[in-house]
Amino acid sequence: MLEEINLNGAQDEGKKFINWREALILPTDKIPEPIPILSIVQDGYQIPILNEDNISLLFGPAKARKSALVRSICQAIFNGSNDKMISNYHRKKISIVDTEQSRHHCLRATKNIYQISFQKNMVDYLSVTTYTKDDKKNLVECYLAESPDCGLMIIDNIVHFANDFNSATEAAELTQWLLKIKSTFNTHILVVLHENPTPENLFNSKPRGHLGTNLMNLCETGIRIRKDPYDKTRSIISAALTRGRDFNDIVLTMDDQMVPYLDDLEDDYDEVKTKPKPYQ
Repeated sequence: MLEEINLNGAQDEGKKFINWREALILPTDKIPEPIPILSIVQDGYQIPILNEDNISLLFGPAKARKSALVRSICQAIFNGSNDKMISNYHRKKISIVDTEQSRHHCLRATKNIYQISFQKNMVDYLSVTTYTKDDKKNLVECYLAESPDCGLMIIDNIVHFANDFNSATEAAELTQWLLKIKSTFNTHILVVLHENPTPENLFNSKPRGHLGTNLMNLCETGIRIRKDPYDKTRSIISAALTRGRDFNDIVLTMDDQMVPYLDDLEDDYDEVKTKPKPYQ
């Protein structure tokens, strides 16, 4: 004999009642497209890579010039464009949450951003190295609640928001938290992460641990940066994963003043890979 279904079972058992209709998407709904924050300029077209209410991932080996790329992103958003990026975004405030560097190095980083953008009060650079992982999360939520003009938050390095980046449980909880805050505050969260060390494979690698795998699965854009194995003075930026159109590889260089410059990778670069040995 079939048991009668108790429609009030969830409430009877003390569980939270969830109105499933709030999650329902109908084909007749009017939902605007997310507003582009930053696009790559390629062949006369603009390829959006960062949009509101999304999460993206920037990953690469240590010392691959990830921070220089972050500065270049800030420059394009504040100034409207740079060598390869363009932005018409109206919410100009950017927050950078730094989990690794000392306060002195954070100060130097924010000065470097000002040097190339001349927007002294548009970057909120937060040094959180001494905070616990839970306090880091609380700080981020408190900041975003008080900063409605912040359209882009960069968390560098997201691994310090977890005790174990290889824990499937922690990775799932952290990615769920990121999904919650990006929707709650309608902002874009760009997270920075190291990649798995694979010296035998110079041209293809993955972000670290279960956390990196989860982030790649949910992110709007996965951007990989690595030093050019044949020219240590420059780095190569690649589209590891995109929801839309891929962008071609980009070269990042810096001058003596730490100012980053972007350019297209040479068309014949694949031929360079046949060189017998990269620099050590």
